[in-house]
Amino acid sequence: MSVIDLSNYINIDKLSAQPIYLQIVEQIVSMIQNGILQKGVKIQTSRDLSGMLAVNRNTVVAAYDELYAQGWIDVKPRKGCFITLKFPVLNPISLSSQNQGNMEYPENTLFQVGYELKEELFASYPPNTAKYVFNEGFPDVRLTPLKELLREYSVFGKRKMSRKYLSYSDKKGSLRLRKELANMLRQSRGMSIESENILVTKGAQMAIYLAASLLLKPGDSVIVGDPSYFLANQMFAKLGADICPVPVDQEGIDVAAIEKLCQSKSIRLIYVIPHHHHPTTVTLSAARRLQMLDIAAKYRIAVIEDDFDFDIHYENRPTLPMASFDRYGSIIYIGTLTKVLAPTIRLGYIVAPANFIDLLAQHRFVIDLQGDTLLEEAMAELFINGAIERHLKKIRSLYKERRDLLCHLLKENLKEIVSFVVPDGGLCLWVEFKGVDTKNIAIEAGRNGLFIRDGKRHNPSGKDLNAMCIGFASMNLAELEKATKILISAVISCKSDKWK
Repeated sequence: MSVIDLSNYINIDKLSAQPIYLQIVEQIVSMIQNGILQKGVKIQTSRDLSGMLAVNRNTVVAAYDELYAQGWIDVKPRKGCFITLKFPVLNPISLSSQNQGNMEYPENTLFQVGYELKEELFASYPPNTAKYVFNEGFPDVRLTPLKELLREYSVFGKRKMSRKYLSYSDKKGSLRLRKELANMLRQSRGMSIESENILVTKGAQMAIYLAASLLLKPGDSVIVGDPSYFLANQMFAKLGADICPVPVDQEGIDVAAIEKLCQSKSIRLIYVIPHHHHPTTVTLSAARRLQMLDIAAKYRIAVIEDDFDFDIHYENRPTLPMASFDRYGSIIYIGTLTKVLAPTIRLGYIVAPANFIDLLAQHRFVIDLQGDTLLEEAMAELFINGAIERHLKKIRSLYKERRDLLCHLLKENLKEIVSFVVPDGGLCLWVEFKGVDTKNIAIEAGRNGLFIRDGKRHNPSGKDLNAMCIGFASMNLAELEKATKILISAVISCKSDKWK
């Protein structure tokens, strides 16, 4: 039986980032698929081919091992390697003898869907046409300790014990990460908790949904701030809750108004953002936090404390969470690593009494079997080696500079038009405008390459706050200055147009 000379068809690129053995594999597979190598044909030995290609024999052995593992070749003892008689390619059986070639996939469902598609929740963000983007509070992903994270992935992948983490694991999340989170929360937030009090989630959004969907039945009443985090409101509405808005002032959500509501109707849940309330950025005072704890205990109400950016505080004097003073088990505390790292790194956590965490883990299991164990294990290592703490110290300093620059430029150029309170933390600035509509500002800014939301989605029912939530963290100082100058120019232009 003649042996085909593979070296006539294989070209090795030693400058390529792709390993040589995989180059050999891909070219041999291509030869098989294109009919150059027929079924049952014998191919050269690894010794012969390595000599012809001028590569190490082990490289060709690795290529043949890969071809065998994929099912492209068979190995016959003392006879050699042969192209398999049955290619490892799926060949599905048709449902019908009718030709499906011209059948188009339906554009719409035949059945009715009782869920409205909202452009605000569906549109891509930000648009590709924008040179600069003022988001509503995103981190600067260029600062993400990505090299350290990928290094931990690599180190972890080389350990034999890591293979067990590729299977199903703890529904509550990585035990190592939960222990590190518990240690961090004890030290930074004064919370007397252990790993059994923590459930790791894919971001704070998932955490809010898990807790709310476990607690709420259609018709249950939920108290939220007015204005409040619009996606949380969308979530509560989708769960069929009766949303009860309560005013937010400079001390945070109005706790006296909450108690008044509790006296007149049955409240199942209170949703509160204690630090840098979204979108107004105010912080709930210590006195009101204690009042909230008393109200929750008195009326047996669950409180979701969404403390999404506790770690981003510029004066180093954040107020301790309500969860740190919770004696009765009323608080469901939610935190996230996404806001300090990057939006794509979906890691959040829920802290609550152990019985509720067990129920949440069970509830989560029917929605999403488990979290991203490899990411969680790598993140645990970043806590252990201090990378997370170093990153936090770095971004606090940089983001403070960016906050100060934005505030300075707005005050210097739009003193009579804008009003805002400099936030003591967080990633955005809540700016109210006088004498010019934010919708027109956003349109004018967009014409000059700056994307910014007009803030209308934060408006309470029947009221226009005429304010914008302006994120300052994701741009460096030079970018921020250019973006802010475009914004200032847009405001002045719209203001002038009003008086023409």
